[in-house]
Amino acid sequence: MVQLYNLHPFGSQQVVPCKLEPERFCGGGPDALFVAAGCKVEAFAVAGQELCQPRCAFSTLGRVLRLAYSEAGDYLVAIEEKNQTTFLRAYVNWRSKRTENSRVCIRMVGHNVEAPFQETFRDQMSIVEMPLSETPLCISCCPVKGDLLVGCTNKLVLFSLKYQIINEEFPVLDFERSLIIHIHNITPIEISFCVGYVAVMSDLEVLILKLESNPKNGESVHHHPHEPNSPMTQAEGTNNENLQLESDDFVICQKPMELLGKNSEQSGVSVTLEPTGLDDEKMKYFHVQHLLYRRFAPDISSYVLSDDIKLHSLQLLPIYQTDSLTSERKNLSQEKKLLSLFCFFSLPHVGYLYLVVKSVELMSVYQYPEKSQQAVLTPQFLHVITSNNLQCFTVRCSAAAAREEDPYVDSTLKLFCC
Repeated sequence: MVQLYNLHPFGSQQVVPCKLEPERFCGGGPDALFVAAGCKVEAFAVAGQELCQPRCAFSTLGRVLRLAYSEAGDYLVAIEEKNQTTFLRAYVNWRSKRTENSRVCIRMVGHNVEAPFQETFRDQMSIVEMPLSETPLCISCCPVKGDLLVGCTNKLVLFSLKYQIINEEFPVLDFERSLIIHIHNITPIEISFCVGYVAVMSDLEVLILKLESNPKNGESVHHHPHEPNSPMTQAEGTNNENLQLESDDFVICQKPMELLGKNSEQSGVSVTLEPTGLDDEKMKYFHVQHLLYRRFAPDISSYVLSDDIKLHSLQLLPIYQTDSLTSERKNLSQEKKLLSLFCFFSLPHVGYLYLVVKSVELMSVYQYPEKSQQAVLTPQFLHVITSNNLQCFTVRCSAAAAREEDPYVDSTLKLFCC
C-alpha cells in the first residue's frame, strides 16, 4: 500500500451548476451525474463535449433521502419522504425527460402494461411505485443484473429486474419482489449487493452473506440458523452477547469480534430466506452461506454512540475479466467473468479491505491521518474524503484477482474491468 500525498489521479475538475443546494448525489453510469435537492433531481452530462451541462431535470413525489443508480436497466431509485411517510420509487426511461414539465407516467410495480400504451411508455419517463410493509432504510443495485435490494428493520427485500415484452422492439422495465431475507439482531444503515453477495452494515457491525441458487438435499429453501420463533433461537437470544443490558449505574458493551467463513455462523445473527416470487421454478436463491462477521467495540468513555466510531462507506467491488474478442457493446455484459469480489468498509480513522470470493481474508488495513467522511474503492485506488483533504491510497484489487485465477500470472499484462 502506498499513500499519495497532495496527488490524485484526476486530470481535471469541473463545477456542476446546480440550481439548488445539493443534498444527495450519485453517478449515473459513465455519462451522467444525478444531484437531488428536496423534491427535485437534476441530471448532468459528465462525458463528451457537454461536460457538466444540464441534461434533464424532474420532480420527485417526496423529499429524496437516498439515491442510487443501476447501469443495468438504466434506472434511478430513490427513498423519499412526504408527510412523515417513507416511499420507495424507481425512475425509468429518465433519458426521455426532455423538459421538467413534460408528462410522466406513474405505475405500480408488477402492473401489466397494455399494448395500446406502448408509444406512451416509449416517450415518457415512468415512476414505478414499490410498496413495502416496513420503512425502507437503505438501497443497493446489483451492477451486473440490475436487481434492487432494499434494507428495512430486521429484513432485506430483493426486487428482481425484469422486462415486460409488449412487442419485439419495445420491452418495458419492471420489477418483481422475489425474496425477503430476514436478518435478526442487526439493523442495516448501509447495504451492498452484487450477483448474490450481500453485505450488511450497522453502526458497529458488518455481515457478508452469499445467496446460493442450488438447493441442498432436495430442500426448496434452506433456513439458517434457526426459525426466528423457535425455542432454541429464543434461548440463544437470551444468552447472546448482542443483548445490551443497561441500568442507571452501568452499561455492558459488546466485545470486538471477527469471524470468517463458517465460523461467522456463530455470530448470533439469525438469517432466514422467504421466497415471494410468483413462479417457484424461477427462484434464484435457495440457500444462504455466511462469509464474514465483524464487530467493533464502542467507545466505553461515553454512554452515547459517538460518530468517531461509527462505520461508513460499505462497498462490494467486483473484478471481471472481459472477452476482448467481443466487439458489440450489447453483448459485453454476457462475456464478463467474475474473477474476484472485494468488500470495503471504514471507521473514521481506519479502513478495511476483504477478499470474499473463494476464500475470505483481510487484505489491507488503511490508516487515515485525519477523520474520514466518506471513501470510495476502485480497482486501482482508494479515495478518502477527510475533514480537510482528499486522500488517495493505492490498492491491488486487479492484481489480486489475477493471481486468484493464476498464481503465476503477470498481472500487469492482464485486462480487467470493474
